[in-house]
Amino acid sequence: MDQRSLIAGLALIVLGAYLGFVQITGFGGEAIVALIGLAFLGAYAVTRTYGFLVPGAIMTGLGTGVLLETGIAPGGGAVVIGLGLGFAAIYLIDRMASPASAHWWPLIPGGILTVIGVFIVAGQQRWLERMEWLWPVALVVIGAALILTQLGRGRARRDEPAERTTEAP
Repeated sequence: MDQRSLIAGLALIVLGAYLGFVQITGFGGEAIVALIGLAFLGAYAVTRTYGFLVPGAIMTGLGTGVLLETGIAPGGGAVVIGLGLGFAAIYLIDRMASPASAHWWPLIPGGILTVIGVFIVAGQQRWLERMEWLWPVALVVIGAALILTQLGRGRARRDEPAERTTEAP
């Protein structure tokens, strides 16, 4: 099957699901972000292309947060939690699809956004305002730790003795 036909078919399924969802629930534009995300996730499921997984998980998480915000949890926290969980989903899905080579980077923004969302839902925005200096410091510390770790690994590789090869006469 041609990949373009497959992706076009997925797009039509998502459009039909969206229109049916709007008729059943009364939601409108709030659902479109989540459904576009689901289309990307469908494309990832078929092609295993990481480039479909990232926008798919982020948009699905964000769209789910928007739907929850609109329907049952107003206040802003649901959108932030949804976005954070979308980032975390990138790692989880990638881990299930390829355990040995899963990318861990989505856990950083996912964790930060989820924690902020929980603070918002819990009504602790003042706490976040008091800690406004903590986020830049935490990012600098994490970034420096990553760089130092990589520098240490590079130094260890350079210090390893080179394998000797013997040539046949």
